[in-house]
Amino acid sequence: MAENISIPTDPTQHEEWFLAQLEKLPALAPALLDFLDAQAAQGRLEQADTWSELLLDALVERNATALALESVRRRAAWYPGAPEKRALWLRLAQRALATSREQQMLTTHAGFDAPVPVAECFRRLNLLLTLKQGVLCLDKTWGFGVVQRADTFYGRVTIDFAKKRGHELSLAYAAEVLQLPDEGHLLVRKHKQPEEFRALVQDDPAEVVRLALRSFGALPADALQKRLVPDSVAEADWKRFWDAARKELKQDPLVRLPGKRTEPIQLLEKAHAYDDEWFTAFAAERHVQPILDHSDELIAAGKAVTWNDRTRAIAAERLAFAAKGAGTRHTAQLARALINADALGLTLPVAAHVPTPDVFLHAKLLITTLHDLPVRLAAPFLDWLATKDATRASDLLLEVLPRLELSALNEAMELLLKGERAVTAAACFRGAVAQQTAEVEFLLWLFRHPEQLNTWAPDTWPILIKLTLTELEKTYNGERLRAQNQLRELIEEEAWVRIALGPLSAVQRREFLEGVKMAPNWPELDRRSAMGCIVKLYPELEAVLTAKAEGVVALARPSVTSRRSFRERQLQLEKITNVEIPKIAREIGVARSYGDLRENFEYKAAKEMQTVLLRRQAELEEMLGKVQPSEFRDLPADSAGLGTCITLQYPDGHRETFNILGEWDRDEALGIISCNSQLARALEGRRAGETVRIPAQQGESECLLAEVGALPVPVQTWINADPPPPADILEKPAT
Repeated sequence: MAENISIPTDPTQHEEWFLAQLEKLPALAPALLDFLDAQAAQGRLEQADTWSELLLDALVERNATALALESVRRRAAWYPGAPEKRALWLRLAQRALATSREQQMLTTHAGFDAPVPVAECFRRLNLLLTLKQGVLCLDKTWGFGVVQRADTFYGRVTIDFAKKRGHELSLAYAAEVLQLPDEGHLLVRKHKQPEEFRALVQDDPAEVVRLALRSFGALPADALQKRLVPDSVAEADWKRFWDAARKELKQDPLVRLPGKRTEPIQLLEKAHAYDDEWFTAFAAERHVQPILDHSDELIAAGKAVTWNDRTRAIAAERLAFAAKGAGTRHTAQLARALINADALGLTLPVAAHVPTPDVFLHAKLLITTLHDLPVRLAAPFLDWLATKDATRASDLLLEVLPRLELSALNEAMELLLKGERAVTAAACFRGAVAQQTAEVEFLLWLFRHPEQLNTWAPDTWPILIKLTLTELEKTYNGERLRAQNQLRELIEEEAWVRIALGPLSAVQRREFLEGVKMAPNWPELDRRSAMGCIVKLYPELEAVLTAKAEGVVALARPSVTSRRSFRERQLQLEKITNVEIPKIAREIGVARSYGDLRENFEYKAAKEMQTVLLRRQAELEEMLGKVQPSEFRDLPADSAGLGTCITLQYPDGHRETFNILGEWDRDEALGIISCNSQLARALEGRRAGETVRIPAQQGESECLLAEVGALPVPVQTWINADPPPPADILEKPAT
């Protein structure tokens, strides 16, 4: 109770006692309000209402306006969710303000006639009663301001805001949005004591941050900066200010500085301690992510945590709960739970049936885990996995290397090289380069590790440059798009261009520049920067950039392919459209039924596969719209080109025969090559008997174009044959 008064224990004496206390107003008003609240809470509402009316009249008679209005607010709180009484509360509020007609008029702007909670109406009314000249206020839009005039007749208030002086607001809107800061608020101190505040900013940045947190509540670092800059701290001084403040705040046990900039800085009521109270709250936690975050705190706290049998049991039980809850559907959370348990030296209860580390020694789960884990946790996860079974972990990493995203590939390679598996890793990279299957992640890793590149794949720059052009022409998103952009940035570096193009022939350099010039999805300014870097080192290539302006027209690449290859892509499109996409849509529907989509691995995996399928569908539709099927009949065969069979004779006497078909045509057994291949381009327009230079694994080689003729029967048969059934989309990270 507000004051120590003696209340009769006999309820029959309460009325006589209450009436006697009214003579002692306003001093006993708070105590009497508490007494009435207690009566209402005990269900004596009718009696409490009657006595509240008497108290209101007595307070009005004594001009105790604020207490009279408070008595009405407290009475209204006895009837939550009673809209039929809103008119009563409005009448009683006007009665409480009976001594001032202007104050009574303010009730019409407090929201009693609108769908606003009654408690909010009283808050608004109390705020309006304080709006007098000189009162300080805050608005989310206009910031700090000083009230100049409140006009109850026209229902408007005039405020000088820092951003807009003389701004008018309706009283109803002002009641809804304005805040009245207390004397300790940062902006109030800055307004009333400007010199002292400037000195505080200069001499004690940490206290300014504490003051900001007390004034505005917990804030992330970026939001704190926006609150203080430039009104309180100059933009140029922010770094010095924040560095000094953070250094001191780290030593303050009542300030919590989070590890992430996106998390709020908080003022604590008491110093943070990992005591019985903290572990009791930890034991009650039922959500996986907070459990993992709390276990991270325990690891970071180190010796600040006092362990005993109880606290160890709680931590082990909660991590087991998180691990079991995550299961193999949320492998990143499962990994964090098991890693943190080991880091804290905890043995998880056997009865919890928690998945063991062996679950990660399977290709699909390992790839999924590395994909979902934050980048900063990939290396600790792989190191931890190696402690469980180094041999199996290394073997599995070598198996999945081509399917890893760049960040995971970097960490995996570091572990493999550290674990003396460099020879096997080298074989993996060397095979990918030799078979020309290396994709953007492999290429970028090799280019960033020139010592491994020179050792593992020496003298392969012609192939690497060809693969680079292939990757630049692809359309990626997500992590692979970031890797592709980093590959583009390399081409803008003069040092890399000198190393990469140095071993190439003039023809190969020209083809590379042409590829850069034609590569899609490349910002034009970046493309020009890359081409300028190449031409700066090899000025003779400038003609490639000016070819169009000078009317030099390169041989047009035919947009045709065989009937077989065209039909093969048609079948792929039909399967994706009629089988794969409907199937994945059904899987998404099933995954939705599992609940929370934020932690639903099945839903996430199905959506990613749907993205892959839709992108592949669009690619096939575009390709089929640009390329025409052909049987390659009745084409001239006097010179090498589309629809011809050519035979090359090498210096050692052996011969090779190739059949040049359309853009999508390839068959190694029949010697079928695409018209867009480097070999076909090198032979374009050449006649039998000419000596030609053709691409080789190491630069170029010279040979004789022995024969040029029509396509043989087996190749004609292949062209018109039905293609094999389309394969399923490969299980690989989305590209």
